[in-house]
Amino acid sequence: MSERPAEGQPENDVYTVLLILATALVAGATLFLALRSLQLFGSWNPFGGA
Repeated sequence: MSERPAEGQPENDVYTVLLILATALVAGATLFLALRSLQLFGSWNPFGGA
C-alpha cells in the first residue's frame, strides 16, 4: 500500500467550532441550573444544607 503524504491544516476547522459550541452550551446549562436551584432552594448549591 502506498502512503499518502501528510497534509497541512484542514480546509475548515469544524471540530474547533463544535468544541466552542459544546463549551458554550455546557456553561449555559450550568448557569441555568445554578439560577434554577437558587429559585427553588434559596442557594445555588442544593446539597449545601444536607
